[in-house]
Amino acid sequence: MVDVNKLKSHSNKLLFTHVEGVLENVKKITAQLSISKIAELAAIFHDLGKINPYFQQKLLSGKSNGYSHHAYLSAFVFYAFCVDKKNIDGINNFFGKQISKSDLIALLVIIAKHHGNLPDFRPVGNLEAVPYIISKDEIISLFNFLDDHAEILPIEGFINYFSEIKSHNKVHHLLNELKIRKAFKEGIIFNNPTNHNSLDFFQETQFSFSALIQADKADAINTPIIDDDINRVKALCEIYPERLEQYISKFNNDSELNKVRTQIRKEVVKNITTELKGNNRVFELTAPTGSGKTIMLLSLATEIIHKKGDYRIIYALPFLSITEQVEKEVLEIFKDFKNEGFIQRIDSKSINPRYDILQKELDKNPDEAKMKELEFLAFQEQIFAYPFVITTFVQFFETLLSNKNSTLLKLPNLSKSIILIDEIQSLPPRLYSFFVAYLSKFCAKFDSYVVISTATQPNFKLQNKAEVIDFFKDYEPPKPLLKFEKYFESKVFNRYQIDYKKEPINLEELTQLIICENNSVLVIVNTIDDSKELFENLKEFISEDEVFLLNTHFTPKDRKAKIQTIKVRLKSNLKTILVSTQLIEAGVDIDFPILYRDFALVSSIVQSAGRCNRNGKMKKLGQVVVFNLHKNGKSRANLIYGTGKDKDILKFTKNAIGEAVSFQESELLPIQRIFFDRISQELNFGQHSQKEGKIEFNFINDMKDCAFDKIGKFQLIDEYEYGIIKQYFVADNEKDKRFETLLSLKEEMAQFLKNKESDIGKMKNIRIKIKNQLKDMANNIVSVRIKPKNQEPVLGYNEDCFDIWKVSTESYSTDNGIDLKGGEYFL
Repeated sequence: MVDVNKLKSHSNKLLFTHVEGVLENVKKITAQLSISKIAELAAIFHDLGKINPYFQQKLLSGKSNGYSHHAYLSAFVFYAFCVDKKNIDGINNFFGKQISKSDLIALLVIIAKHHGNLPDFRPVGNLEAVPYIISKDEIISLFNFLDDHAEILPIEGFINYFSEIKSHNKVHHLLNELKIRKAFKEGIIFNNPTNHNSLDFFQETQFSFSALIQADKADAINTPIIDDDINRVKALCEIYPERLEQYISKFNNDSELNKVRTQIRKEVVKNITTELKGNNRVFELTAPTGSGKTIMLLSLATEIIHKKGDYRIIYALPFLSITEQVEKEVLEIFKDFKNEGFIQRIDSKSINPRYDILQKELDKNPDEAKMKELEFLAFQEQIFAYPFVITTFVQFFETLLSNKNSTLLKLPNLSKSIILIDEIQSLPPRLYSFFVAYLSKFCAKFDSYVVISTATQPNFKLQNKAEVIDFFKDYEPPKPLLKFEKYFESKVFNRYQIDYKKEPINLEELTQLIICENNSVLVIVNTIDDSKELFENLKEFISEDEVFLLNTHFTPKDRKAKIQTIKVRLKSNLKTILVSTQLIEAGVDIDFPILYRDFALVSSIVQSAGRCNRNGKMKKLGQVVVFNLHKNGKSRANLIYGTGKDKDILKFTKNAIGEAVSFQESELLPIQRIFFDRISQELNFGQHSQKEGKIEFNFINDMKDCAFDKIGKFQLIDEYEYGIIKQYFVADNEKDKRFETLLSLKEEMAQFLKNKESDIGKMKNIRIKIKNQLKDMANNIVSVRIKPKNQEPVLGYNEDCFDIWKVSTESYSTDNGIDLKGGEYFL
């Protein structure tokens, strides 16, 4: 029989060395967490199947003469191992508790699928009467292999190598027993009623899987990234409080607004210090727009570090534009530590400058050390292995619910973290309380803290329904850190008056209202189509250098430049009319004296109004006009908010406003409470409809069923809700050949894939090049939802590249954006 000590896991690593490395990594990831040892046991067994002689053959020569897979062999050996009661007793002793059938199923799936994605534990839609959690075809191939090879596999030699477990009988004799094979093939059936703590089980299974795959990949690339990450988090936490305090000490309390901002910050810091004396982990910060929530959130992180120790900081925001703003401020605070690489923004546009340097060096002189560094940087970003991560809601919330191998790599690094969530009202309304309750359980299990920040005060209480209360046992709403009523009602934050014009108006009437204003005006409408038509109307009456258009039909680069131009004009007291969609609502630091807003949800109206007299410098209140835009006798607000399952939300706004036609900012709090209370109690809790894939999520039921694959399809932004998304690249000028470079990289990748003997390292390099090229192009890409009636733009190239098309220069302008005709366009 083969000497198991000489077998390899990778071409340059012994099998036992690798498994021991993975096990140690898992222990580091799960250290001090109140979870079971599922990930540790999975780590021991996950690569047992590499004792397969055909796997070893393929590892050495690149080819094999038979079944060379390893994951299902690992899982089946574990299953056979568990047939023996003495072995189960050993596992119970290892776990420190009685292992359940559900735990064993989770282990089998984690081991079998550790190179894939977590599947549904109760799959539907298969042809079999009882669908298989794991692949029936793969099991059949495995059994055919074992018919001839079971007796020669050094299984006991592998298992007994580990002191944590021992095999009390010969396992390989069981691999060909028909009864055991039949049970493995047909008897792995997950039954959720036996699973009384459904949420605990769902989160532990998902986390154990993610811990294993991160530990596995970290060891496979021969990097101490987990240790390095722990040390770098500690290093940031050592300097974080002092550096932040130094930055804050430079603020001037030269205005009433700044004095109140300081007062609020000190109050919330004092309150979280008190709350941290208990076991509280989830906190809520409701404060008016413009009160300085970014610095407040960073200050709260300081207190958690002071009281609870070293934690990673994750700052999650709804929009890319805000992540860029927060990154700029955080980098300024820690500018003296720039070379330490503590801070990293991770989103669809973020670029690590070191990538470019390495790519250029590799292009000139391919070098193994540089190649490894490039691979390390890619992995570091993929798993959020930075002490301070700034990211988007899409990255954060989709990771929480993901089943995908590549996404779940970062889940372990959401544990032992301080998570700062700003503008939470940007989530789908029926998921406000669900996500907060889910995070509350996550923090308790995985040693994290969350601060949820908003200016609009959603209601985070659970619905009074038995299934909701039973699922989120022991849930308590986030602890409030500010008695915000006095601040919302204060003179400092009473900056505007809202006048509500209930009677319908059309675009022509709206145009006349705007041109009659003698001051700068921001107009926010609900659809791109309305913004374009209003813009054209206004140009007939107003000088073209005074009126601007802003919507998602402009590149992010042009949107940013346009906002900067408008800020300069406003500062110079030059009359400026900006027509925009709701993309300007949150996170854009812009200040108009007059704002017109088409009717919308209370939360959107409040966010929009935050762009009016934002800094409170006007001698009188800013003017906000809420109007009811109609076209062809139909409300434009209904087009966005009045359809689907959540169509009642618009009614909630009308109900909350009531008969009022005029109210000041200081009077908004009761209106917001009525609105969010109705959302909390009347919308279907934790349910979500998604047009892509025609999926209906009921997250409580889906999690009870461990429907990992279904839940993993969740998209925070439903790409198909308003039409099929098409992406268009807009070149800066004729010399801009970034699209053509991307095409060349795509062709280079295609050639590598054709050549089966290609260097894997070089292939990884091309993939990283493609990823970074796409990020480099991101600020010049326009995403457009195409309806059947739309006329697409003239193309500048006759083929797409990774579903991106290059438009001709005649189809785009910085004044009007991309040129599309026909149909409706939505934000």
